[in-house]
Amino acid sequence: MSQTHQNTVVVVGGGLAGLTAAVEAHNQGNTKVILIDKEKNIGGNSMKATSGINAIEPLNKDTREAFIQDTLKSGAGISREDLVTKLVDESRPALDWLINESKVDGVPTLDLSAVSRCGGHSHGRTHRCPAQNGRPVPVGWKLVDTLKKRFTSFDNADAQVVTNARVTNLIMENNAVAGVEVVKKDPETEKESKEIIKADAVILTSGGFGGQTGKHLPDGQSTLLNEFAPQLVHTATTNGPWAAGEGVRLGLAVGAGMRDMDQVQVHPTGFVDPNNPTAPTKFLAPEALRAYGGVLLNGEGKRFTDELTLRDKVTAAVYRQTGTVHSRPNSFMSKTLPEKYASAYMVLTDQAVEGFGKSTLGFYASKGFFTQAEGLESLAKVLDVDTKQLEQEFKEYDTHVGQEKPDSTGKTFFPSPLSGPTTYWVGLITPVVHYTMGGLDMNTDAAILAEDNGNVINGLYGAGEVTGGVHGHNRLAGNSLLECVVFGRTAGRNAALYAKTH
Repeated sequence: MSQTHQNTVVVVGGGLAGLTAAVEAHNQGNTKVILIDKEKNIGGNSMKATSGINAIEPLNKDTREAFIQDTLKSGAGISREDLVTKLVDESRPALDWLINESKVDGVPTLDLSAVSRCGGHSHGRTHRCPAQNGRPVPVGWKLVDTLKKRFTSFDNADAQVVTNARVTNLIMENNAVAGVEVVKKDPETEKESKEIIKADAVILTSGGFGGQTGKHLPDGQSTLLNEFAPQLVHTATTNGPWAAGEGVRLGLAVGAGMRDMDQVQVHPTGFVDPNNPTAPTKFLAPEALRAYGGVLLNGEGKRFTDELTLRDKVTAAVYRQTGTVHSRPNSFMSKTLPEKYASAYMVLTDQAVEGFGKSTLGFYASKGFFTQAEGLESLAKVLDVDTKQLEQEFKEYDTHVGQEKPDSTGKTFFPSPLSGPTTYWVGLITPVVHYTMGGLDMNTDAAILAEDNGNVINGLYGAGEVTGGVHGHNRLAGNSLLECVVFGRTAGRNAALYAKTH
């Protein structure tokens, strides 16, 4: 039964960070949680996540120190070490919490037992869902679905989901956030109405700003990408259009500080759809494809980078070899792409496909992202290169498998060989705007900080891509879902505690 005098926490944004915060706030007791999302369905970009969620993995000889150093190295000196330390220290508890919240009749419904080693990681620690009954289980979708079911199982008096509702302002009273102004849209009539929702605390979990890659928003306002990373305007993106940075603007309007807004991650591998190669929104070719042995070849059929180095380095390497894209006129790449289009081949063997998950790869193949070549000679024809040259390229790679010794690209981890009788799966990839590392300034309590004095803005919390400081220059694969859960839990817990004491 709900108690008479409830505290109210409003959560703005229904992705993984928002759902985590909402569940954890509710778990504090005597707290009404209202989850608001501007879309008709909750889930956001979290639904698209495919590589996995990181956690220290002792089975792979992983350590706290190694995970912290990998994350700080990727951040290139501008991550906040206290936030990174918290992220790592609470990584295993975050997985345990997710599995516990997934229980139905005492039995967990969430399986995160598939583990891969992604780019920039010194150990395998990125957890995904294994296929079930021959069908892929996308990890982002599964996590969102799990927590959505959990939150909506609570008493309606304690947990409410409001969709088709856009938060336009934070309400301030006595130098503290006291609610939100919302514009609701009737999905049938499109009619809009304004409403004030009072709250004892507000949590911003509305995501980043990588979904609007033009110069202007539909209302004519400059996009945040245009303001802070104009060199990336009109780059293809993996984000949904809803990722427009409203949460950052809400925070700024009440005096919040921000950081690292110019740090935008361009993921090296977005799938090129051969039927629509210049589409502005791309499916992500997840890093796990390379973690299980996928390699990148240029237009001349040659490897040109360590496929498992940091994302920004792989992206730079793809851009550098753009001049080879049309060097073989009869190649799959040359026939598909316009001039000066940055691209590379992604090639996987059957062994790599089995490691990644054949059912999941089959989903991408059904979208037209992969073509198959039976054996090396057929692959050479697809690439329009000499078979012996390609054979030599693959043999050189295979000499390093199992050796852990660097090759000419500096690669030291070789998941599987390339030679031998096998089916080759061939796709085209291109760099894509994927993640915005910058956002509102926060502390380890997930409290949003004021720009003028660095103090907390009373009653305002944040988690996920709307905040900055964790990832610095470049985010590691698997750290975004982890950040959502670690800081979402912190934000939910502290917002509920703040609401009770204020």
